[in-house]
Amino acid sequence: MADTLSSIHSSNPGNNQSPAPRFGNELRIALVGAGRMAQHHARAVARSQVPARVVAFADPSPAAAEAMRAEAPDAVAFPSLERLLKEQQVDIVHVCTPPDTHERTAAAALEAGCHVYVEKPFVPTSGAAERLIALASERGLKVCAGHQLLFEEPTRRALELLPALGTLTHVESYFSFRTVRRSPDGRTPLRADLQLLDILPHPVYLLLRTMETAVPGARSELRGVEVGPAGTVHALVRRGPLTGALTVTLEGRPVDSFLRLVGSNGSVHADFVRGTVQRQIGPGTSGIDKLLNPYRQARQLATGTTKALGKRFLKRQRSYPGLVEIFEAFYGAVRAGAPSPISGENILDTVRICERIAEVLAAPQAEPVESGARFAGSPRVAVTGGTGFLGKEVVRQLAAAGSAVRVLARREPPEWDRVPGAEYVAADLAQPVDASLLEGIETVVHCAAATSGGWEEHQAHSLDAAENMMRAAHAAGATRFIHVSSLAVLQGGGAAQPVSDRSPLQSDSRSSGPYVWGKLESERLVQKLGAELGIGVRIARPGAIIDERSFDPPGKLGRRIGNIFVAVGSPGDTLGVVDVAFAARTLVWMVDHFETAPAALNILAPELPRKRMLIKRLRRSNPDLTVVWLPRLVLHPLSWAATGAQKVLRPGKPATNVASVFARQAIDTSGIAHLAPEILAEEGTTERQTSGVPAVRT
Repeated sequence: MADTLSSIHSSNPGNNQSPAPRFGNELRIALVGAGRMAQHHARAVARSQVPARVVAFADPSPAAAEAMRAEAPDAVAFPSLERLLKEQQVDIVHVCTPPDTHERTAAAALEAGCHVYVEKPFVPTSGAAERLIALASERGLKVCAGHQLLFEEPTRRALELLPALGTLTHVESYFSFRTVRRSPDGRTPLRADLQLLDILPHPVYLLLRTMETAVPGARSELRGVEVGPAGTVHALVRRGPLTGALTVTLEGRPVDSFLRLVGSNGSVHADFVRGTVQRQIGPGTSGIDKLLNPYRQARQLATGTTKALGKRFLKRQRSYPGLVEIFEAFYGAVRAGAPSPISGENILDTVRICERIAEVLAAPQAEPVESGARFAGSPRVAVTGGTGFLGKEVVRQLAAAGSAVRVLARREPPEWDRVPGAEYVAADLAQPVDASLLEGIETVVHCAAATSGGWEEHQAHSLDAAENMMRAAHAAGATRFIHVSSLAVLQGGGAAQPVSDRSPLQSDSRSSGPYVWGKLESERLVQKLGAELGIGVRIARPGAIIDERSFDPPGKLGRRIGNIFVAVGSPGDTLGVVDVAFAARTLVWMVDHFETAPAALNILAPELPRKRMLIKRLRRSNPDLTVVWLPRLVLHPLSWAATGAQKVLRPGKPATNVASVFARQAIDTSGIAHLAPEILAEEGTTERQTSGVPAVRT
């Protein structure tokens, strides 16, 4: 597979000499879009050393406009770019809208005679990029893409050192990140593959700029793209004699972003997370070099990180690093009639590589499943929250057992994240659910719920979602509903009254915070609606869910602070946990044995592990971790101090009692222990499905 990325020098939007600004010495800036990125732009414009001011912005959202007024109080708000361009004189338009609107928005600004800055991704297709660059060239205007990492100090220093490296032999651009699962504005975040495509231009344009600088006059060619099963992208780019490697990963840890240059006379490592550059100039082939180089690197890393963090703190930087600098370079080019700081070649080649990777990501990973064929099997099950931690494992086990599974989620997952054989539909359960989405369904396994946020979010995504699903199930003729609640909704837990399947629900539903309130009230609501609508209801209450394959310690075990884990309580305390595979296996068993399953079942490891065993498991996957035990005797005075501090710092808001969060809880596991042999003996149980129970025993 080889896609040639033609370098287009004649279409460089910066090659046109344009006149000085039309409206005085101060450049007049308009922002299209008033979301979070546009607010970063407003802050960066205000800090620019080139005279410029945000005079207008366009956004149809009153809430977004109100937020923007805090950053640009003198700017005039417009509901549309069309109105803005008609009523306000501006020199430069910043396009901060979704990528699929960039072409038409930027084209409208260019048609009106404005220079244009376009946030990344510049545009989704190379055809759109070529059209915009051609339009800018025709009008004698400039276009700049949001490639601000090129103006961060690590990039500038690395490129300055490039001649000292001799002949460049290897360039590596690496980016690992964690996807956003909850949007601060309450909107549904982009699905994982679209988030990957959203940040993809950063490592791509860094790689291309380095190769352009090292091998001028050649063409960049995309030689191959590979996408791993969980969203890791590998690509090779060739430019003359030089080959560059691109890696972007959703699953690689730690979160990192770097550019590594290796030449015949040394190497440079530009670190964008810490804002540092480590250099090894010289061949480094002697014994003394090999001995001293690690110490040189360690010194550079320590001093460079300290300086970079200190500089950020002293500057009180609130906008993205590099944003002020790229604005100043672009504004300076506009004022001087000089070339745009981002070349047409870099823009076009970046878009072409991202476009090709998007095509590979969109390619089906498995044969599509016809909707009609899905319901030929038995049972027919709908799973809400089927892309989440527990829900995905439930879907996987149901599909493996031959069930016809339909997954309802807030957004459809990327191809690599789908369970083969399952059908996926997007639905916002906080809104009334179309009953046709449950057509042919017999049983609903309701795993969806809010996992973070305040009272409003839990009202919408726990209570409202449960009610909407119950009513849609009734309208579609589904007669069985398994509701996933939480062990935290139950009273008890003392030595005299251990928590069991028969424990009463908490009486004060708001005393334990929004999460427990949402779980508790949605459980009560489902029971009530089940009786009213004639739907059979079963309640499943998992304890803290862990994954033996990729162990992440449960919250009640303690907290990680850097490379230290503070374990709370006594090593001999037991903890109410369950492996995700066993929890899912139990829910599948409840689907298969709905009529005989208990009305409410606490899902836990049949034999609860002691904290020392969980710490031992944590150390196996984190051998460099230092564990410090915090006795409960010390926890109580610390909790009183923390409660007092919360009341001072957050007056009017409920304070979290840290001691109660980590309180020792007695749990009766006799119910799940009695059923476990039957659950694990079900046909289709795999080694993976059974491994979770013995792995956490004392």
